[in-house]
Amino acid sequence: MSLPSKKAIQVDENTVNYEYKMLNHVMSLVYHEDKCVECGFCHRVCPITVSIYDEVLKRTAIGTPKEMGIESDKKIVVDTEKCVWCGSCTWICPGYTLELFINGEKKLNLVENGSLPEFEEEVRTLENGNKVRKVVEGSITITSTEKDTKVLDAFCDECAVSAMERKGKEIEVDRDKCILCFKCTEAAENYDNISVEVHRDRFKNIKGDPSSVWDGIMLRVLGKEGKVKGIMSRSQNKLADAVMRLMGKEFEEEEEA
Repeated sequence: MSLPSKKAIQVDENTVNYEYKMLNHVMSLVYHEDKCVECGFCHRVCPITVSIYDEVLKRTAIGTPKEMGIESDKKIVVDTEKCVWCGSCTWICPGYTLELFINGEKKLNLVENGSLPEFEEEVRTLENGNKVRKVVEGSITITSTEKDTKVLDAFCDECAVSAMERKGKEIEVDRDKCILCFKCTEAAENYDNISVEVHRDRFKNIKGDPSSVWDGIMLRVLGKEGKVKGIMSRSQNKLADAVMRLMGKEFEEEEEA
């Protein structure tokens, strides 16, 4: 086997290990599909934006098969040719679905070197026993003129954290349960009479004084995507460039030690 090598390893029915193996360095991004709530955060925080035209953040290194243009029956897939194993997706994942290991140790270099902050989070246990956390504050408004209760029930079932419930012919959102993710807004595109508006105002209390990497990721998560319009290639992506520099410096220091 030639090095470096990048590959996806199907560990078991619910686990995929996306591995980047070098001579003295192995990085593994482990995806647990049974924990995935399809929230869409990983796709937004990924710094590797390869091609943006009219649709901002369309192609990153991680997302749904539809978003990535990859045929798969998985909820989320990773393009190993684009991924840089920075751990940004792991850092924000509400369902603890993603784990980053560096040389067998669970580690987030971008947090340890202060580029990404630690933040306050609200953690609760879902009915299936999985844990989920809320990391952003904001509001959600659902507007519906739908009268078919079966359609309303189907829409409520789109929420993977059980935050929506039909009351008569109205949809109610439990704001204590809602994690303000992207799933219901995307699902609403398939419902003619239902629309969803989510405002992600801020991350919950953050610790430290993070770098420009944090600024770029925060803009993407909070929906101010206009700030990154015009990126047509990875070489024009300042966020990706900053992440690569920070990671390169970290890896060089580790390999010299």
